[in-house]
Amino acid sequence: MRRFLEETYDVLSETESYFKKVHLHIIQCDDAVQSDVLVTSQEELKAYMDDFQIRGSGGTDFRPAFEYVNGLKKSRQAASLKGLIYFTDGKGIYPVQAPSYDTAFVFIENMFSDESVPPWAMKVVLEEEQLMEYRPGSRNRDTEADRNRRNGEMPADQDSRNRHGQ
Repeated sequence: MRRFLEETYDVLSETESYFKKVHLHIIQCDDAVQSDVLVTSQEELKAYMDDFQIRGSGGTDFRPAFEYVNGLKKSRQAASLKGLIYFTDGKGIYPVQAPSYDTAFVFIENMFSDESVPPWAMKVVLEEEQLMEYRPGSRNRDTEADRNRRNGEMPADQDSRNRHGQ
């Protein structure tokens, strides 16, 4: 999840005016909605990423998240919602009825079960290595520093400074 947020931040940072049009809800849910953070600026997304923590403890039921999002639409807090991206291992109870917005369930290769995903939903499978190769600002290029870090040839604290441009 953190890697996806970093990639999202990188893409949005390249588009100066993007946050003038967007309200991004980052919702965490297991069998109930655990948190909803509204992000409307690059600074808010960066602050969220800096303090990111996974909330919840399993026992996934997707329906409360959909009910919550439907409530946001109905109350006009997310009236122009175009889609929902749900990161999951796929194990849980899915809604039977399709929502009024596009939905994609995102899985990590070899770490998911998708046999219960409803036919109305999109399935996106990311390779774990794709996530490991990501570095902010690199647009997913696997650099020599990345390969060295994975091979244990660069201290973690040095890598952290390089990744954050310090």
